Amino acid sequence: MADLAKLYSYRPMEEVTLLLAQVLTFSRNKEKVSSLDIQNQFKISTPEAEIIFDWLADGGEVEPKISKHWIRCGRRYVLNNPLPDLVDMGRKLGVGERRTFLIMLALEKRKIIHIKENFEFERRKPMATFNDLVKQMRWVAKKYRGRCELTLLARILYLDPITAFRLAQYGQENLGLLWRSRPPELR
Repeated sequence: MADLAKLYSYRPMEEVTLLLAQVLTFSRNKEKVSSLDIQNQFKISTPEAEIIFDWLADGGEVEPKISKHWIRCGRRYVLNNPLPDLVDMGRKLGVGERRTFLIMLALEKRKIIHIKENFEFERRKPMATFNDLVKQMRWVAKKYRGRCELTLLARILYLDPITAFRLAQYGQENLGLLWRSRPPELR
């Protein structure tokens, strides 16, 4: 299910409940609804509109769509994690269950994963090696002005915290990349 807890952190509970009821009515009266329609109609932020759109998609009220960006993110998640699974992929990508399932189907179509009978999946392509992760980290560092802190790597490369920490430490010690906002106990 979509992460409504985030939505409740943005707004008070009564306001969120009212907003969800209004969006539900809006989606039933309009034939096709996108997150941009929700954002424009109710004057809310993009993250809030995405959460509400995922909530509607999980409830079967709207037809979810995925872009090539989400497929690339799903591919990166599958290849960078030792034990990928559907629930964790949805949590790390920050999308609802139905969009996560569509990403999983798109990855199977591209022969990156194979879906088993119980909706678990296994990789068809080999997992990223350490050199592949270093190459991806250099891309992130180039994009973010030489930064390589573990929260950034975990968010962009969809890594588990231990791998992100090891990779960030390698980047700082061997490649001269920066760790901004590094915790004092690790300095």
